[in-house]
Amino acid sequence: MMAPHAEGPNGSVNGSGYASINSDNKGMFTVDSPNVVYTENEIKTKYTYRTTSVTNAGNGKYIATPKETVYDFKVERKVGKVGMMLVGWGGNNGTTVTAGIIANRRGLSWDTREGKRAANYYGSVVMGSTMKLGTEAKTGKEINIPFHDVLPMVHPNELVVGGWDISGMDLAAAMDRAAVLEPTLKSMVKKEMAGMKPLPSIYYPDFIAANQEKRADNLLEGSKASMAHVEKIRKDIRYFF
Repeated sequence: MMAPHAEGPNGSVNGSGYASINSDNKGMFTVDSPNVVYTENEIKTKYTYRTTSVTNAGNGKYIATPKETVYDFKVERKVGKVGMMLVGWGGNNGTTVTAGIIANRRGLSWDTREGKRAANYYGSVVMGSTMKLGTEAKTGKEINIPFHDVLPMVHPNELVVGGWDISGMDLAAAMDRAAVLEPTLKSMVKKEMAGMKPLPSIYYPDFIAANQEKRADNLLEGSKASMAHVEKIRKDIRYFF
């Protein structure tokens, strides 16, 4: 489920319909403090960081001086479009992460030798954990909330995924090569992943395992670090969406 203060386009994300829009753009809780201000579009917070500066006065004596630094934070309440570009997108991790996001986005379930499995984010710190908010005034009960409801943040299903790889193999073929996922799940996401292909990558042999050389067919020209490579990667990031 999507965080209640994170809005998606037209009431759903990526056409999956898994998320509903909270029309009043409010989260699970509000902070009642003069240091926190809510507007229609932003959450503005003033935070005072306190520490102690210690000076050696000699003769085994010290002078402790309290110090305060005030920080102003501003958080947009509407979550924008977020891209995630992976280095080595066609590798074991890249293909597995991408397939996992697709499976969760589409709410897939599949058969395994141990029984039916369904997509979830149980291993995710953001999606699968909670944080203590405080103690309920009347009962003394400890109140914990989902981590993803602390502040407006992108839901993993909304991520636009891309990246680079030294292999030009599409992600469906790369997923087969990785041999990580169940065949039943692979068959469900294969068509979508076949349309995904990594951008050409830089290739510096000194920094890459020798056994990767045979698959290196999707490369930017040049095998030494250069500003031309830096500018090309920057351009890829700028034009990713």
